[in-house]
Amino acid sequence: MKKSSLTEGNIGKALLFFVLPIIAGSLIQQLYTTVDAVIVGQFTGKTGLAAIDSVYTLFKFPINFMNGLAAGATIIISGYFGAKEKEGLHCAVRTALLVALFLGIICSIGGVVLTPWLLQVMSVPEEIQAGSLIYCRIYFAGLWAMILYNMMAGILRAFGDSKRPLYVLIICAAVNVIGDLLLVGAFRLGVGGAAAATVLSQAVSAGVMWLLLTKADFLEGQLSPAKMRFCKEHMGMMIRKGFPLALQSMLFPIANSIVQASVNTMGTDSIAAWGICDKLDLLIWLIADSMGPALTTYTAQNIGAGRKDRAKKGALVGTGISVIAVALISLVLYFGSGVIGPWFIAKKDVDALIPLVVRYMRMMAPFFVFYAVAEAYSGACCGLGETLVPMITTLLTICLFRVVAIFTVLPKFGTMECIVWIYIASWILAGCAFVVLYSVKERKLHKG
Repeated sequence: MKKSSLTEGNIGKALLFFVLPIIAGSLIQQLYTTVDAVIVGQFTGKTGLAAIDSVYTLFKFPINFMNGLAAGATIIISGYFGAKEKEGLHCAVRTALLVALFLGIICSIGGVVLTPWLLQVMSVPEEIQAGSLIYCRIYFAGLWAMILYNMMAGILRAFGDSKRPLYVLIICAAVNVIGDLLLVGAFRLGVGGAAAATVLSQAVSAGVMWLLLTKADFLEGQLSPAKMRFCKEHMGMMIRKGFPLALQSMLFPIANSIVQASVNTMGTDSIAAWGICDKLDLLIWLIADSMGPALTTYTAQNIGAGRKDRAKKGALVGTGISVIAVALISLVLYFGSGVIGPWFIAKKDVDALIPLVVRYMRMMAPFFVFYAVAEAYSGACCGLGETLVPMITTLLTICLFRVVAIFTVLPKFGTMECIVWIYIASWILAGCAFVVLYSVKERKLHKG
């Protein structure tokens, strides 16, 4: 337990070595998703690609919801790990795995049964319905493995181990790409082959992760089938802490979809330029979004170990690391978006789109740091054991603020620049709100 603990040693070094594999893992997921799309597009054409893209958001809801519950389990397990309470740790891990497996199977069965109805709800065009039906049913059938894998990866990170989940993710990416090349490219199984390759890669990853957990020294063989049982207390704790995060994970994409719908009314050039900006600032989101869960684990471990001062210092150091990294990338984007942007479009469109890209990026670049602050302190607040108030804060300052502004402020101006300022205002509001929230929660913790 000492080897993986975040409760000892240099704070900056511990956080940096913990968060870097998380960032790398997110980047790998982005890359292999892109490679997956390229392979499907090359061998099945636009029909196959459309069959997948038209239903991809369907899987985000159960996955995001379960990832929220996994985050709740991570907070509990991190606390036990920091406190070195082996009995509570073992019980919490067993409960988390059983909840993930049970709900994962329910999601898989429900998805397979409800697929025809879901395709109607999504208004999938008739010419691609057959492909979408096959893809959805195969994907849903293996969804339980994906959910179980995510839970086990969260458990390992709760132990302070972010490297082995990265190694397993690399295996997952390799299996997925090889599977696509064989099933889609060689055997011509179309979108069904793509779904099967994804399911196979997740099943392999879940199997490897299970072996890693069963051999973990600090679990002491507690994952044998004979010892696997639910603990009502820990299941209740996991739901109480995880449900707000699960709800936030589901509502965030909805709010962004509403904003995107407004972007779609601004014309083709603005849509394309906004899409390029989204690619350019990818590293911003990867870094900021990775520091949040890293600080959750770090804070929960140190609170569990009774090291409140170290937890407070870690929140400041982690936020500083994220802000510095985001600021440096923002600086590059502010001055270099006009040079990097043309990489993503054809030469004939450069003159029309790049001036817009530069304008939007120079508006946003000075303010990305506020989002980094919000994510870091949000993660630290969750690590203190409080997930409901951070969830409400995020929904109010980012999701609700953006939606309300889209319906009240945007009609008065009707410009793409107005939408950009709505995003910026939400980052500033969220960053300031989370600084205040963490300060209040941290003071209460010390007084308690």
